[in-house]
Amino acid sequence: MRSRASGRRTVIGLIGIVSILALAVAIPRAGAASGGSSLPGARAAVVEVPPPPGNDTLSGAQAIHTLPATLQGSTVGATTEPQEHESACQGSTSASVWYSLRFPQTQRIAVELAAGGALDAVVDVYHAVRSQVTSVGCQETDAHGKASLSFKAVKNGLYYIRVAALPDSALAGFSLVVFLPTPAVEPPGRPLSASGTRGQVDRLQNVNAAYYFTMRAGVSYLINLASQTNGACVKGALFAPGTSSFEGGALLRVSCGGYRLFTPGPGQGGRYSYEITPQQSYKRVQRFRLQVAPANSSQTAPGVQLGNYAHAHGRLNSEGVQVLRLYRLDVTSHSNLTLKLIAPGSANFNLQLRNQNGNVLDCQCGESGSVTLQRQLNPGVYYAVASTRGVTKGNYTLVRESRTITSTAISFSASKIPAGQSVGIDVKVTPQASGPVTVELQRFDPVFGWQFYRQDELHASEGSASLSFTPPAVGRWRANASYGGSRASSPSAVGFSYLLVS
Repeated sequence: MRSRASGRRTVIGLIGIVSILALAVAIPRAGAASGGSSLPGARAAVVEVPPPPGNDTLSGAQAIHTLPATLQGSTVGATTEPQEHESACQGSTSASVWYSLRFPQTQRIAVELAAGGALDAVVDVYHAVRSQVTSVGCQETDAHGKASLSFKAVKNGLYYIRVAALPDSALAGFSLVVFLPTPAVEPPGRPLSASGTRGQVDRLQNVNAAYYFTMRAGVSYLINLASQTNGACVKGALFAPGTSSFEGGALLRVSCGGYRLFTPGPGQGGRYSYEITPQQSYKRVQRFRLQVAPANSSQTAPGVQLGNYAHAHGRLNSEGVQVLRLYRLDVTSHSNLTLKLIAPGSANFNLQLRNQNGNVLDCQCGESGSVTLQRQLNPGVYYAVASTRGVTKGNYTLVRESRTITSTAISFSASKIPAGQSVGIDVKVTPQASGPVTVELQRFDPVFGWQFYRQDELHASEGSASLSFTPPAVGRWRANASYGGSRASSPSAVGFSYLLVS
């Protein structure tokens, strides 16, 4: 009996020792896993890994059957599948959950994500066609944990919505709202008054705006779409009469507001539509103003003739069709041109110089207030364009100053004369210009070189000026000349002509 009891005690003791050793090994592991202390006496913490959500995988996507739908989800416990689709906005992500949607008709669908806790996430929408899955839109959460987007779903198309945490983001719950926004406006839109209209668009509820107006063949129209929200760029597109869908090709497009000139061709008069859409990366409301009107003679070729030293007065306003003025400059000789645009300091106006082919030769652009443009021009036809930049308005005065480029020549009537004899000095200004001429005479010192002797002021008449000079001593002499210019001619100068007195 004693030997059996002793044996049982021995077995129990061995089991206890083994249990103690196993516990000693488990405590550091638990401490390391929980980030706790592994010092003697520390209690072991058991870390439970949360199970993945039921919609952790694409194949397990949670189906959305009716709209609007408000869904509560979480990225806690979520994983990333091998070869999971990358976000078109972010690229790689860490933890994702999926939702699926199939709508029985073509419809625009909006998605709003509100992330909880410190979750930074991205919401992606994919269109699945058989085995191919392509991105149709995405948006990252902002500083407030919000993200929103809309997309056009085709009839019976299968779409997947994915909410994924950004790399290194904390994991938390979120709220996902999927709903049908206000339907997009279809052609032709609303009538546009002659004075124009104001409106607004956004990415979710008012995804577009559209207006129609009548244009006649052969008449040029100025179309101006002014974006009135800082940081946002509304887009515009012009569609031909009879357009039934804005999905088709547009006659012209503007990517960030702005103005265009359009002239319908033969037989192309009728009711045109203009669609306005928001910038997708801008999350708030985007305001605009649209106006369409026939272009007048100051807005299209041949433009308003601007004579030399003429002062043209006008007003520019970026919110209407008074966004530019076109002036024609007829240049008859090789000239120095100066254009001065005098405007208030708050006015953001550009001043361009174009040749008769429309190429920009020079531009004083990006400045505020008055600007000056200077350029040498050959004979020909040129255009000056004063236009608005951004949201601005104001009066202006445009001044043209053109001066013919001249050349000046000087010569002695003889290159060598005896002492005491006079010599003629002739100055020629080409083309035949009148105005002040300065002649400077210098003598040569064999030790110190050329020294100033005297200066004579003359007046050129029809390109000629002259004087008589009697050198006071033998030696080497020289003279140069400069033409001071006039209202119609630019200044010019010439180097030295030499004379030897023996």
